[in-house]
Amino acid sequence: MLIRGRLPLITACLLACAPAPSGESASDATPTSTTTSGASSSSASDSTTADSTTTDATITGTDAGTTDATTTTGGDEGNVLLGDRLLNIAHRGGRVDRPEATLLAFTHALEVGADVLELDVHASSDGVLVAIHDDTVDRTTDGEGEVRTLTFTELQALDAAYNFSPDGGATHPYRGMGVTIPAVSEIFAAFPDAFYIIEIKQDEPPIADALVDLLAEHELLDRTVLAAFDSEALLEVRAANPGIMTSLNVDEMLDLHAHIGDPDYAAPAQFVHSPWELTSPELVDFAHGLGLKVHPWTVNSPFVMEDMIDVGVDGIMTDDPVLLAGFLDP
Repeated sequence: MLIRGRLPLITACLLACAPAPSGESASDATPTSTTTSGASSSSASDSTTADSTTTDATITGTDAGTTDATTTTGGDEGNVLLGDRLLNIAHRGGRVDRPEATLLAFTHALEVGADVLELDVHASSDGVLVAIHDDTVDRTTDGEGEVRTLTFTELQALDAAYNFSPDGGATHPYRGMGVTIPAVSEIFAAFPDAFYIIEIKQDEPPIADALVDLLAEHELLDRTVLAAFDSEALLEVRAANPGIMTSLNVDEMLDLHAHIGDPDYAAPAQFVHSPWELTSPELVDFAHGLGLKVHPWTVNSPFVMEDMIDVGVDGIMTDDPVLLAGFLDP
């Protein structure tokens, strides 16, 4: 049964789900695949090692090593983020079957039918924007330390697949295969036709402006939704870029739940990224009445996928895009 919205519950859930200073909560642990993993070996197209270059300490978002590989999603045939089709959103690229937030994961996600790539962004100490969820590299790589204290060269030297295991630790099929933490510019260059949901993870030093500049450089502003738990980051992005698509931040989510049914409520964003436990029919109906798109996270259970589809959400963020594709394919 879906949990109906109440402010104390919403507050507790949203704050509990907010990122910790490092690592992640038990509820955010790597899920066990409910599908057969195809991760027994690495093909040349599935494994990418990028040459690393560095910039100065100013965060500019400029290219810092890109790959020549290009994967498309069928061309720009309309903005799926604004369309009516229920979207398969690959959370961190789909970390059930591939090492999270890597070119390996994003390539696989698009190959198995994901419509949107979700990723988190930090910056290296020398100002290169990189895709990684945690504040530190400890959980996902063979290294240690805060992302923002390491240069891009140091980050690229780490094995981003070191701790990935599709079978609970029995095997590590991509360890030592040259899988690296990618620069965001690498991702945009590799997947220029993809659609993105990007969460701004780092507060200090600020990285939002550099990310927006990089999106503009790659002509991806109209194919991307920006998200952040930090209220100030999104407010600043919207103020400087009125046309950019964003999701509600934590404070705005609380406000939305408090005003369900209020005809005078005006939403400050176009997207609602809500914990699935709080994505009730009332919330979805109210959001749709305001013209908002609703994307619950993070849905890895087939039963919850069915619930969310029945509720009428517009997209589902999942670590298992293969599983979700089975529900969405005709």
